[in-house]
Amino acid sequence: MGNQISISEIQLTYEKLWSQALQSFETNSVRIDSNLLSKTVDLRRGLTLICRPSRNVQDAVVNFLEEANQIESNQYYYKPNELHTTVLAIITNNAEFKLSEIDITSYVEVLSQSILSIPSFNISYRGITASPDCVMIQGFPQGSTLEELRHKIRDNFKKSGVKSTLDERYMTHTAHMTCLRFQNPILRNSDEFLRFLKKNRDFDFGTSELNDLELVVNDWYMSEENVEVLHRFSLKNYGVVY
Repeated sequence: MGNQISISEIQLTYEKLWSQALQSFETNSVRIDSNLLSKTVDLRRGLTLICRPSRNVQDAVVNFLEEANQIESNQYYYKPNELHTTVLAIITNNAEFKLSEIDITSYVEVLSQSILSIPSFNISYRGITASPDCVMIQGFPQGSTLEELRHKIRDNFKKSGVKSTLDERYMTHTAHMTCLRFQNPILRNSDEFLRFLKKNRDFDFGTSELNDLELVVNDWYMSEENVEVLHRFSLKNYGVVY
């Protein structure tokens, strides 16, 4: 396997994102996603392997979002069933993607081979970070299982010749959950919103035990109405690896 990503490296990524976001929040200059206001005409679709948070984590994030919504109600908040961590974007969202033009069986076979010896694993969701575009729950994989899985998937897709766009945007190495996106350029209560985010910088949202993964076709925002689960993969049930 390639070099293992350490928790400190993941934390450093989150810290860098937070520093960039602070500048936007302090100057009330968040970066909006114009497609959020017209999702029905946004044709970008992709193929993604995801994991869902456990109920306790989901509930904690929902509570966080409800509080945030009381301060900044004119932004875009993820629904409970839209919360997820991306394992890997197999085909990055684009307007040309057509599910009917790919052989799903080939993708399931490559992923099944990659997941064959992968056990259940935990992700600890602790604290929040942000970017000028969005707010994220910080995820920290416990142990090296997630990184090993990602390495196997990348390697097996290269060997298989099955089309993918793995890591074309960036090399995925964190385990965050995006939960809020900015659709309005003005934060109406920017000072209060920033205080709220700072208060939750180290909040413990809980730990998820991941026993299965989902291969989905999705829009950019993992919108509930635009997500189709193509296959569910069960991880080896011989104990969670820490």
